[in-house]
Amino acid sequence: MLLYNKALDANHTLLRMTALLASWNTETVEVEALRLFDFLIANPGHIHKLSVPKGKFLEKKEFKSYSNRYQNFDPKSLFNAMKEIHCLVIERLVEIGILKLESKMSYYHVLLENIPDELKLLAESKDNSISIQAIDFIVKNLTKISVTGPEGLKKITNLMDYKYDVN
Repeated sequence: MLLYNKALDANHTLLRMTALLASWNTETVEVEALRLFDFLIANPGHIHKLSVPKGKFLEKKEFKSYSNRYQNFDPKSLFNAMKEIHCLVIERLVEIGILKLESKMSYYHVLLENIPDELKLLAESKDNSISIQAIDFIVKNLTKISVTGPEGLKKITNLMDYKYDVN
């Protein structure tokens, strides 16, 4: 049986990242954070698996219902498979003018005013197959967390190695 996985679709990734950036309304974004957040938006069922202290992010339990038997994959493998698509989409966001590389190599300046009207309309539409609930959870809870460190995004998502990061 052939299954479509929106996580590996470059067009859907562009739409997810645009929706996230529009909701987040940040001035700068770190590439690794953008990739981790995009994975969670594409796979909201993974949110309930976040490794955080008991009692933190109580609403993460709501995402357990997003899991289904057809999404039987190793999260790290899928995240690594998404890397090339993430890089292509980030390059495209730079070409469009939504992202601009800062002096620090892994940071981008976000220029929301450069989002094309049609893309913004689609990204903000309720009928676009993107989990607004996941985006809201990420913006409310995860955007304030550092990517690295003992309580960073890499550790709590368990999608990237973090043990040898310099904090």
